[in-house]
Amino acid sequence: MGLNRKMALLAVAVVITAIAVSALTTSLMFKVATNARSERMTVYNGRYPDKSWPMLNQPRRGMTLPVHRGFSAPSHWMQSKRPSTTLTVTGEQAKTIVSDAVKAFKVGEAKDTGNVWMVSIKYKDNVVMTVLLGKLNTPTSGDAVKAVQDSIGKGWRAGEPRLLGLTYNVPIIDASGNAIGNIRVDGRTGNITAEFSPLRR
Repeated sequence: MGLNRKMALLAVAVVITAIAVSALTTSLMFKVATNARSERMTVYNGRYPDKSWPMLNQPRRGMTLPVHRGFSAPSHWMQSKRPSTTLTVTGEQAKTIVSDAVKAFKVGEAKDTGNVWMVSIKYKDNVVMTVLLGKLNTPTSGDAVKAVQDSIGKGWRAGEPRLLGLTYNVPIIDASGNAIGNIRVDGRTGNITAEFSPLRR
């Protein structure tokens, strides 16, 4: 009987030990699985727990780095650099601008182009128009310059503007009623711009 009792106690001890080992093994496996899942959640910030990610984007163990998809340009880069397309000047305003500017016109030099003289008209030190004169009546450059000065002295006026795109072409009319050139006015700013193609007189 003593031997049988010892064997029974030994069997019970073996069973208890087996249960303890199984419980410990299960606990360790659960901890490893939990740590692995936690590590994946840290790496991908909780967004991609079940997906692999390219190795170039993998942070080192223990580091948490944000994942950037593409490039976002600063908001000021997106602002348009093109000039305004809003017309703010009316035709009457353009005519008034030129009428006031005529009073400050100055005659520049005459350039020889072969059969005609090209006499520049300046406003605020910028050439804004060119008057063409034939050499039959003005054989020298001095004659050409004087003829334009005399014409201005008799009176020039602004004609009716024509809108082309965002620019007003305002004709210049001499005392005889002839259109001798055009002045361009920016319809966005009201500024007088560079000379327009001259009209032959």
